[in-house]
Amino acid sequence: MTETPALPNEDQLHFPSSWNRHIRPRRGHGKPREVVLDPEPGRKLLAEHEPWLRGMLARLDNAKFARPTLAFLDGDRDDKGAAGVMTLLAWRRNWRERTPRPLLDLLIADYGLPFAAAAVARSLTLGIATRKVAGERIVTLHRMKVGSSEWQGLDTDRYLGDLRSLLAVAPEDQYAAIVAELAQLRDGSVARFATCLVAPDQTDWVTESCREHPELRGGSFDYTTELLLETVTTAEQLRELGEMRLPGYQVEAAYVADLLHRLGADALPVLRNSVDDYYYTNSDLKQAYRAIAAIPSDEAVAYLFDQLEDEPVAIGAAMEAAARFPRRALRAIAARAQGATPEVRKRLTFLLHCDPVLIDAALPTMDTSVRKIVEPLARRERCVPGAEAEALPRLLREPPWTSKGPKRKPVVLDLPEPELERIVWAEGEHDEWLDNGYYAGYDRHSANQWGHEIAAWGEHGTTDGLQCLAYGPLERVEHLVPKWDGSVLPWYAGKLEMRRILARFGTDCLPGYLACVKTEAPMRKLLLPVLSLGAARLMADALARLKTARAAARDWFDRHGTAAAPLLIPDALGRDKRARTSAELALRYLAMRHGADAVAAEAEAFGDEAAAAIRALVDLDPLEPVGVKVPKVGPWAAPAALPQVLLAGREWALPGEAVAHLITVLAVGTPEFPYAGVDVVAESCDRDSLNRFSWALFEQWLLAGAPSADGWALTQLALFADDHTVRALTPLIREWPGENQHARAVRGLEVLGAIGTEAALRAIHGISRKVDFQGIRWKASAQIEAVAANLGLSAEQLADRLVPDFGLGEDSALVLDYGPRRFRVGFDEQLLPFVQDDDGKLRKSLPRPGIKDNAEIANASRSRFTLLKKELRTVATDLVKRLERAMGSGRTWTKAEFDRYYVHHPLVWHLAGRLVWIAEFGGETTAFRLAEDRSYTDVAEDELKLPDDASIRLAHPVLLGDDVSAWADILADYEIIQPFAQIDRPVFRLTDDELRTGRLSRFEGAEVPTGKFLGLIHRGWRRAAPLDAGVEPGVYRRIPGIGYLVVNLDPGIFAGAVEVHPEQVIRDVRLNENGEFHFPEVPVPPKMTNVDPVVVSEALASLAKLTKTD
Repeated sequence: MTETPALPNEDQLHFPSSWNRHIRPRRGHGKPREVVLDPEPGRKLLAEHEPWLRGMLARLDNAKFARPTLAFLDGDRDDKGAAGVMTLLAWRRNWRERTPRPLLDLLIADYGLPFAAAAVARSLTLGIATRKVAGERIVTLHRMKVGSSEWQGLDTDRYLGDLRSLLAVAPEDQYAAIVAELAQLRDGSVARFATCLVAPDQTDWVTESCREHPELRGGSFDYTTELLLETVTTAEQLRELGEMRLPGYQVEAAYVADLLHRLGADALPVLRNSVDDYYYTNSDLKQAYRAIAAIPSDEAVAYLFDQLEDEPVAIGAAMEAAARFPRRALRAIAARAQGATPEVRKRLTFLLHCDPVLIDAALPTMDTSVRKIVEPLARRERCVPGAEAEALPRLLREPPWTSKGPKRKPVVLDLPEPELERIVWAEGEHDEWLDNGYYAGYDRHSANQWGHEIAAWGEHGTTDGLQCLAYGPLERVEHLVPKWDGSVLPWYAGKLEMRRILARFGTDCLPGYLACVKTEAPMRKLLLPVLSLGAARLMADALARLKTARAAARDWFDRHGTAAAPLLIPDALGRDKRARTSAELALRYLAMRHGADAVAAEAEAFGDEAAAAIRALVDLDPLEPVGVKVPKVGPWAAPAALPQVLLAGREWALPGEAVAHLITVLAVGTPEFPYAGVDVVAESCDRDSLNRFSWALFEQWLLAGAPSADGWALTQLALFADDHTVRALTPLIREWPGENQHARAVRGLEVLGAIGTEAALRAIHGISRKVDFQGIRWKASAQIEAVAANLGLSAEQLADRLVPDFGLGEDSALVLDYGPRRFRVGFDEQLLPFVQDDDGKLRKSLPRPGIKDNAEIANASRSRFTLLKKELRTVATDLVKRLERAMGSGRTWTKAEFDRYYVHHPLVWHLAGRLVWIAEFGGETTAFRLAEDRSYTDVAEDELKLPDDASIRLAHPVLLGDDVSAWADILADYEIIQPFAQIDRPVFRLTDDELRTGRLSRFEGAEVPTGKFLGLIHRGWRRAAPLDAGVEPGVYRRIPGIGYLVVNLDPGIFAGAVEVHPEQVIRDVRLNENGEFHFPEVPVPPKMTNVDPVVVSEALASLAKLTKTD
């Protein structure tokens, strides 16, 4: 039986122990730092600078400070003079340091601590002014004023910390002498203020200074106020200062810690004002909230709870406060639960369950009025009894992280390093990396231009962007490869150049290539084809240590498999600790992927002792976590606030302690290192309850402000997800970038990818097509392309396979039943659903059930139709856009693909039947459409039989010739409305002059908003790579059979700041082979081979629309 937790003392300040180091030295408080005095550096400093000091004091500007200061230099005991010397020397050394050491040590040694304290206090009242006279810097002293900006340079920790530490430990008689010495100086407001800073334990002095400076009250914050606030220790002093907040633009832990330690609960107004009056970052807010959570008062707890609606980051501190002060928390919950928004009510319920002490210990002691409100929130839905420990798997009873196993003695062997270097290309990868694509223009450099580039290599061993090695004539640059110093990273080392260099020179370039890749973690992905000792070490290091490169490392090990093991075995048994740790982890990863036997077999070539050591290394208990440190789960993951997890059979539930172990199991597994314990849980527990628990855990993490240290709460969703998880997670991924959570959105995409179902892939595809944030759209596109490549498909082919049928496969599924009446579902030209009743009347939506209808059946049909409309909206929009793009790009389908994904798809065929298609077979082309029975019919409306080897594409008017009008008549006769302009689409062709010169002058000189050009990117165009100053010279589009259609813009598009030039003038539009933006003076006719007129027409149509030309 679980014991009821004891109630804590709710009147005790919970000062975080980690903040003890921030407490400033005061008598009787904290542990002042030890100060070791050494007067000799002070003597040397004084002797070194004495000529300069006397020179400055001889000037008339310093006349009123000269006598006492010179007297001190001559050996008199004069604290005014000592203050002058101290101030001048502080500037002379480095005014930013503003520290009296080492002169302070000299004063204490020669004149005693009271004298030194007085000198420091006097020095605080002095300021410095400088000016140049005849090239010489003249320094003069002056009296400071309260409120002056010169106090800005004073860092009390550095300037006064050592002195305050000495005062804090001084014997009582010596301290009394110090106070007496300082008391004699208090003859003005500035001097009184200075003595407060030196001796803040004199509370009467601090109170007096707070009271005598009304100009500092009411939040009129300057550097003097900041210094004064550092000395305040009582509520009375704080009231004298008025409404105060923390200084500066950040919440510094040191300042907050010392403030809380000095004022205790009285610090609340300052902390509260700071949060309310300033725009802090989330990390700063957490610091302030953490301090408030330590304060034992109803007001502090209530303030935190009031932040829950507008500041989710406050919930972590609210949880801490609720656990420390449960009765205060229950009163705050009761006061806010009634009338709270659903979101706040959810957070209050979460806080109520975050620690057992609230419900089990504190709630029974509360007044009836509080219990009446809180008890309904406290009720746990615990319908299934908890299982006995014996019924649980060992993992959830005694997980391996709860006990320490025997420590393995490392085996250290001096093994030879394998001499293995080869490039392992995937199919088509070498050609892809070798392709110079957009940068083909370098191929047309003159011999003289390459001569300059090669000469630069001979002199410097590198060149901007590595273009020389990447694009130079092979016979002229081969000899440069051994000279490549990759550790000197050029200003622009792009992946295109790096990939092409590796594809050109293979293993010959590896020394420079590896050195270059090593310089930046994101470049590790360029090692994917490289199998060598250097590559293995870099990837093992990335797997173990570099979060941003871990995915690339995982891909590398997955490609090379156990062939990588021999490269790492010497390091795994070597003496270098860091290399050993990385190699061990990599070998365990390989063992997890390929089995311990396969990895151990690779070690046999190194001898029996090495083989045995590697066998022991990789042959681990599968339930022992690999590759991760078992995380300490945050308090937000309170088992009591989560739904029950049922065991298989659904008769018993996991007890509380087992739920805590389950949470750790979910936290341990990562995408890089799947944890075998997850399979144990999946086998032992009910899948539906695991799914519900997983989502609730994720929601609880979000409620707690999504602490980054517990990011596993997001990734664990992939373990037991279903389509509901996908539907719930997808809109969050779309929203997160707009909340400055791009990294979280990317991780969410990875979760969808790990789920891997059709619904998850459809969600990723949808994000890749339409989302408001470009960065996440690119990530989704890359993920879809990777999935498609793994399946041997293009991204468009994968998209065809991901179109859902929404359960419309059966004819009966198109009928919605109301009991006595039925409605048949149809789809318009945009795939928007409508219904038709028994009388043939069309309706956009289903009617409300009538008296004669079967309410249960009718409501189920209405719900189904509503969900269908909602889910169809996104699918239909994307499908229409994809079909229009396919027509413009000339995409083709095999007959088998067309039949399966268009003709016989219960949803897509509604669009396919509204379009005209072209089949090519036997060297001929024939246009056709789909009849209502889904048969093929030609322009004469005769049935068309297509052979299995036919190639199918969407018709474009430029391909239909004289049959365009006939097809238009057929569509009109059948009242077919097309989903986009197809038959009536305008046609554009290149003129004879444009074919002769390659120049399209009809578009030149047009002024077009920059945003319009950016819109072309969704229609097959690309932005040029940035050149000097980050300016993109224009946009271009690939034209198969010609090369490129290039639009040169003036002034160009600033990468990352497109708003700089809102308008662009089209300078040139050219056809060229290489996509160059620097055009020759003499027109060059484009080379044309098998040019697709559809692509040309669509490209010209885009420009005509932009420039409003025919």
